[in-house]
Amino acid sequence: MKAPRSAAAGDWDLSRIQSLADELGNPRPALRFLAKYLSMLPQRVERIVHAVDEGDASETTTALLSLKISSAMVGALETEHQCRAMESMIRENHFDDAAQALPALRQTTDRCLASRSNLIRAAHVSLNRHGGYFRT
Repeated sequence: MKAPRSAAAGDWDLSRIQSLADELGNPRPALRFLAKYLSMLPQRVERIVHAVDEGDASETTTALLSLKISSAMVGALETEHQCRAMESMIRENHFDDAAQALPALRQTTDRCLASRSNLIRAAHVSLNRHGGYFRT
């Protein structure tokens, strides 16, 4: 059964955390990964901002890929989508467009951080409800 999407902090697909927990055979590492993802968002966004400002296509692409993949793993669909779009801009050498997309990426990640406790709680509940991992 697919876990619901959450409107908190953009469009989140909690089934991605469920899939990660299933792959790992345990929900705790998946929840730790989500917490680590959220704690690292500010540094990851700053890495992207710096790389875009420097016009460094390689570093920008690497930073965007890292955030895109980890966002996909935790179900941060809006962030994943924004990274995918910015990656395309960089590959087409449109740094100005990528720079203009940065404020929207910051807003999305700021909403993620503001909803951190709710997101972790929702993931925990989703794993409990759908995976039965935390049932006693």
